[in-house]
Formats: sequence, structure tokens, C-alpha cells
Amino acid sequence: MNRFAAIALIVFALTVGPAVHGESKLDALSVAEFLPTGFATDGSVNYQVEIQKAIDAAARDGRALIFPPMIYRLDENGVEIHSRMTLILYGAVFQIDEKCVKDGQAFIGRDVSSVRFLGGEIVGRNDVWALGVNIRGMHLSGACRDIHIEGMRIRDLTSNGIGLFADEKNPARDVWVTDCVVENACNWYGDYLSEKPGPEKGSVRLDQGLIAFYHVHDFVVRGCRFEKSRSDGTHFFKCKQGQFVHNKVYAAQMGGYFLETCTGVLAADNVIRDNGSRGVTIERGSSACTLRGNVVANSGREGLWAPDCTGLIITGNIFDRNGRKPNGTIARHLWNANITVNEDPFDPTNSPVADYLIQGNILYTNDSQHAAMRIDATMATGIVVKDNVLRGENRKILVEGDAPGTVELRGND
Repeated sequence: MNRFAAIALIVFALTVGPAVHGESKLDALSVAEFLPTGFATDGSVNYQVEIQKAIDAAARDGRALIFPPMIYRLDENGVEIHSRMTLILYGAVFQIDEKCVKDGQAFIGRDVSSVRFLGGEIVGRNDVWALGVNIRGMHLSGACRDIHIEGMRIRDLTSNGIGLFADEKNPARDVWVTDCVVENACNWYGDYLSEKPGPEKGSVRLDQGLIAFYHVHDFVVRGCRFEKSRSDGTHFFKCKQGQFVHNKVYAAQMGGYFLETCTGVLAADNVIRDNGSRGVTIERGSSACTLRGNVVANSGREGLWAPDCTGLIITGNIFDRNGRKPNGTIARHLWNANITVNEDPFDPTNSPVADYLIQGNILYTNDSQHAAMRIDATMATGIVVKDNVLRGENRKILVEGDAPGTVELRGND
């Protein structure tokens, strides 16, 4: 028995065991109190109505809710959570029905605050669901506050494992995702040079990313593993003041770590490897972001693509032989450097390329790469590249464009 299941059994026994003076020993409810006598524990029966009643009662009474270790079958409507509640899920497995025919999720909440998810597993059936049936594990939206998701395992879905979607006027704040595993999920997104490029029919952009945050401020994603995404490993859109630290992003169909129009986000001490497109993308007007102490290896294209940003710090990373796929038809690896800094002509934010510090990184290369590092200086200003260690067959730092003095190179070995 794993430790999460053991903890759940202990807490469950204390909660539903003999009462003291007519009251439970802990200020918590158990879902078992709402299930029928002789309830099935193997997921063969859907108790979704009873589960929702238990969630509503726990929220109303301000009590924690314990899910005893068993399999809980859910349809695509899932169950709705409320503010100021703790769900103790250790040993609980939420199996989403294989007969789902419309978009949905296991857990849904809007504008919720002070919510804790502790442990548990969400399992989908993306092997049998039809294309365009987009089902998430956690679907939170609106101005959520003080959300903690800890020790959860999520797999085999057709949309995000964890998705939080707020808006610019009402961002979400104080969101923590720690020690979670999300794997084999998201919509299917084909490489743009494949026979079937782009997202599967019926899915949308919000279905990309094993974890997807839109307009989330003051977040922490720590100690998680994101593996085998069917699109991007992660997607952070218009987020601010966040930390993505001590995580692993492996084997996504498309990109690994993806920042779009973000401000003040730190990525540190992560391992990002074997992703199908770029290992790291920081783009579209992102500013004051840091990439420090990461290992970015064996990406399909660039290890880092960083167009149209201001104030980036890229230091102390290892970029190891990224660029194993072609980037176009003119040359086998037209742009596949370990690091590429340029202007994206399709950038909708029309942002400058300015004030990058690329320092103290180690770049391992091979002869299939266009360069160790490629910088288009045509529209760039204030790019400093210094004290980097270049190894392998292609140690060239390629500076293109006709704007002399905008790129400072020194001390690169």
C-alpha cells in the first residue's frame, strides 16, 4: 500500500469510526456517508449525484471532505467544487466514462477561493473517445484565489490535466500546483511539417498544455512531471509573477515549456527534454522573465526560441543537442540552433526584441544544427551574449542582420 492510500485509510477510519459524544473525531465529512448501503468500490456504478451532495454539504458546513480509497466513475459533466473547502483524495481514483460524447471534465469550479485538492488520481479514456471530445481533469475559471493542488496524478485525457482560465480584468491569483504528475493528455496537435498539421478537428487552443494557465498571477508550479502531452507540455498565457521550478517536462508532441505574453515569470532547475518541437518558447511580448539552471535537451527544434521579448535573463542552463527535426524545406535544419533570438513576423503584439542577457550557459551541438546560437540583429537592441561554453561540431554564434552594435559578444568559448 502506498503512503497516500495509508494516510487516507487512517483519516477515513478516524472520521467515520465511533463517535465521541455523538460527534465525529475530526471536523470532516466522508463521501461514504452519502453513498447507498453496500456501495460498489470498483467504479462499476456512477455515484456522481451522491458525490455532488457530499461536496455541497461539506462546503455548506465548512468541513473537509474525505474520499475513501476506491474507484469513482464520472461522466463528462464531472462534479462542481465550491469555495473554502478541502478535498482529501489519497487513494481515490476518478475514472471518466469511456462513453463520453461531449466536452467536459472531472472537477469544475468558477470564481472559487481557498480550495485544497490533496492526492487522488484522474483517469480518462482518450484511446476510445472521438476526436473533438475535449475532456479536462481540473477545469477552473474566473477570478480564483488561493488554490492548492498537491500530489495529484492525471492521465489519458483529451484536454488539459489542470486548466485555469481567467481574464485580464479578473485574473486568478495565488495558485499552487505541487508534486503532481500529468501524462498522456491534451488534444492531438500535429507538427506543422507533418501530414496532418495543427490541432485535431473540434478542439481549440485552450485544450493545449498538460497544465494551462491563462491570466494567472502569483503562481507556483513545483516538483511536477508533465509527460507525453499530445500537444504542448505546458502553456502559460498572459500570466504574471510566477515560478516554474524543479519540474520535468518530457516527450510532448509539440513544445515543452511555453510562455506567451507573460511578465516576471521564473523557470529554474527544470529538466525539459525530448519534446517534439521547441524545448522552451518565450514569446509575444513577454518581459522580465528568467530561464535559469535548466537542462533543455533533444528538442525537435530549438532548445530555446525567444522572439519579441524585453528583459530576458537566460543564464546557467545546459542546452544539449536540440534541433533533431527539419524546420523547413530549403535546408535540412534551417533555423535549428540551440538558442534562436529573432523577430517573429506573425507576432500579434508587435513587440520589440530588446535587452537580453545570455550568459554562462553550456551549449552542446552537432553538425545537423544551423548554429549553436542564432541572433537576428535586424530589429534587436541590447543583446548581450557572454561567457557561454560552446562544445561539439557547430560552435558558431551566428549574428544576422544589418544593425551593428546591437549584439555584444564577449568571452564565449
